Formats: sequence, structure tokens, C-alpha cells
Amino acid sequence: MKPEDLLQKAMNAGLCLTPEALAFLKELPPDKADAVMNQLSGQIFVTQEVVSELLRREEGVPQQVSPALPPAKPAVRILKDITGKSSCRGELKDFISLFRDRFQRLASVLKSRPALNPTVPLSSLPRMEPGEEVRVIGMVADKRETPQGHIVVELEDPAGRASVWIFKSSELTSSAREILPDEVLGVIGRVRESWGGSPSIFAREILWPELHPRAWEGPEEPVYAVFISDLHIGSQMFLESTFRKFLSWLKGEGEGKLRELAEGVRYLLIAGDVTDGIGIYPQQERELAIADIFKQYEYAAELLSEIPDHITVIISPGNHDAVRAAEPQPAIPKEVAGRFYELGYQMVGNPCVLDLEGIRVLMYHGRSFDDLATVLGMPRDKPTNMMRMLLRKRHLSPFYGGKTALAPENQDLMVVDEPPNIFHCGHAHIFGESEYKGMLLLNSGTFQGRTSYMRKQGINPTPGYVPVVNLQNGKVTVLHFA
Repeated sequence: MKPEDLLQKAMNAGLCLTPEALAFLKELPPDKADAVMNQLSGQIFVTQEVVSELLRREEGVPQQVSPALPPAKPAVRILKDITGKSSCRGELKDFISLFRDRFQRLASVLKSRPALNPTVPLSSLPRMEPGEEVRVIGMVADKRETPQGHIVVELEDPAGRASVWIFKSSELTSSAREILPDEVLGVIGRVRESWGGSPSIFAREILWPELHPRAWEGPEEPVYAVFISDLHIGSQMFLESTFRKFLSWLKGEGEGKLRELAEGVRYLLIAGDVTDGIGIYPQQERELAIADIFKQYEYAAELLSEIPDHITVIISPGNHDAVRAAEPQPAIPKEVAGRFYELGYQMVGNPCVLDLEGIRVLMYHGRSFDDLATVLGMPRDKPTNMMRMLLRKRHLSPFYGGKTALAPENQDLMVVDEPPNIFHCGHAHIFGESEYKGMLLLNSGTFQGRTSYMRKQGINPTPGYVPVVNLQNGKVTVLHFA
């Protein structure tokens, strides 16, 4: 049956067909399409899933899935997002406000710890006796290693400065090597005899802001969320056939338990790098299949439009997307990805915090992984280790002046205020799943093959892995489409 005939018949019957339902009906024999349309009487909003279910019942195929999904999309509560709220101008006073806010908020967290109660300001150290035990909180201004192998950390607070010494024989040495410039931490130690210059402390204990466990309070019934990232549509290495396999599964074209799982999906979260972008790395143009950024997003929308209507799609940007490089990044703008907005996708910034059915999700692309790899030497092929490190520091990009540019907003939105139930990242192109203090850590891998840049960095991507989370109980099912 011709699409115009189907539309006319639907209008006469008071039906609203989704594009997917229309395309599905168009492929049916005319008599069967006619019969289905007649049986849809009384419906208003008709999705492909409604039509498929009707056909299954008509043909006597036993139902193997959960009860039919409601057509209405579930609401997403956005708890934290820079989109539409950025006010920085990049002036010196903006940077002062940013770091002051970071210090005050993380120092407040540390002061709540019994082990750091009471703390003293760094300016009071010169008046204290050598050997006296102190508890201090400061922001790391510098870290260096002496010729003898000792580690010296320079701490600052609003009133003063002090040097913290960790001897090479100390049990704290391995922890001290994880310290980054510009992070906020607490130190317990003894005042060192003054030898001129800033006061010093011999460290006995180093404390990070950390996070406490969060209770998992999901929905009463099974509801599934799918987590992906790093599609890189527009790249010659975009694995379109792999991605289409994923879309086919999401549309319920699998069998048995795979189909049942797909039918329960309500959310799809994409943690950045939807497209490959333009001019992101040297000689990238040689590896582009689509060299126009607008056409990259157009093709991305064409692919993503196949996602069933009952699934809420949430998209945040990454460093390859057409937004400012400095984090926090606002949502991909309507000017370049207008079709995403027309499709009703929830466009959010990077990072963002969401509430899905009572489950708190922290989504961050993961650009600061590059700084953890460069400064701390952390392996790139273990992304959940880096995610765990960020949660310990309670900051998504603690190091200023590295590969991760920071926008000097009045409030530091990279601070992790509350523990998430799920921490979702991308960027590494390596799939990872782990747990930390009851928090589920997911790095969703990629749908891109190995580029020349990855070869230079020694990165071996793991494409096609997709974690599916049951929001009711936190159980993860990992699917592989490559």
C-alpha cells in the first residue's frame, strides 16, 4: 500500500502513525495492511511495536515479552546541566571564582570527616610547636620529587601555604603518587621544624573527599537503560554494520531473550562523540567519510531515527562534537543537530546528572582520562580504574592546564556533589564494567574501528559492546554486536 494511501486511511480513522509504524505498514501486503488498519480502530498513537504485536496475535505467535509498553515516553529529570546557564567570560575573576568554589565545596566535604576534625588553617602552622599533630585541608599548588626520592606537595588554602613531605620509605608513597595539581585533599601529620620558607608537615595520612555508597532505589518493575558512546559517525572507521545490528536488536528484531530484553528498554544514553567532527586530530580529514559537520549530524539523525518511539534518547556531547571544547560543555546546539531536536531527543550537556526512575546517573564523556594517563601514567585500556580515581577525588577534571580545557564558570560543575548509582563514560573506546562502593561504573566502548591516532597512542578499541542495565536491581547484561 502506498504511504499516501496509508496516511489518508489513518487520518480518516483518527490515527497518528509514527514514521516507523508507517514504514512497517508500507512493507506489508495491501490486504494485510488494510486488515491491520481496521483493527487499530480506537487507538490514537500507533507505534511500530503496536502494529507488530497485532500481527503476532493475528498469526498465533505466542507472546514472549513483557506486557505491551505504554506509548508515552517516561520523564527524565535533569538534576545538573550547564546548558543555557553558562555565564563565564574567561576573565581572571572568573577563574578565581571557579577555584574558590571548588575549594570551599570539597573542603566542606572533608571537614565533615571525623578524622579531620578539627582542622586548622595553613596560616596557623608557623605558630605551632615542631612535632605537634595537625589536620589541614588544602588545594594542591604543586607536587615534586626530591633527588632523594621524597615527595613534596605544596598545599594552599585561602589564608596560607605549606609544604607536605612524604618520605620515600613511607607507606603513603603510592598514594602520594596519585596526587594531582589543583585537587583538594586533607592531610594529617606533624609540624616540621621551620627551616625558613613556608611551614612544613610530615604527612601521616592523606585523605580524599571520596564518596559514600548510595542506596539503589529503582522502579518496582524491570525497566532497562542502554548505555553507548563514541559512534564517530562521519569517520571512515565508523562501523556502520555493527551499529545497524545494534539498531536491529533495539527494534525488537532479535529472538527469545534478546527480543524480550529489547522490549523492556525505555532509555538510551549516548555519552558523547556522536559524530567524528572536523579538525579534531592531525590529518583527520584523510580518515573522514563525511567531511561536512552538518551532514555528519544529518546522517547520524537518519540512523538514530530508527530507534523505537517508546525509547527516550538522551545525548550529551564529547570532544569530537560541535560544541565548545572547554568543560562543562553545553548540549549540541540545534543549529548543527536540528533533526535531533525534531525527533524529541533529550539534549544535555557534558557532564550531566540525570534521574531515571529514581536511579541517579552521572554521565561524563571522559576527556580528563587523557590527563590521568599523561600525568599519573594510568593505563588507557582500564577506563574504570580512571573512573574510580575521579570518584575518589570527587572531581571529573581536577587538573587544570592539561588536555582538558575548563570553562571558568562561577560554580565548578565538575565537582561530584552526590554519589551516583551509575557513572557512565566513554572516550576511552575500551569497554569496561566495574563497581565502586556500590556505584556501577560503565565505559561503553565505541562503534569506531582503530584510527591512525589510536595506533600512535597504542589504543586497541573494543567496538560493539553495549551494557544494558535493569534499573530495578542494577543487573547488567552486556551485548556484543561486532
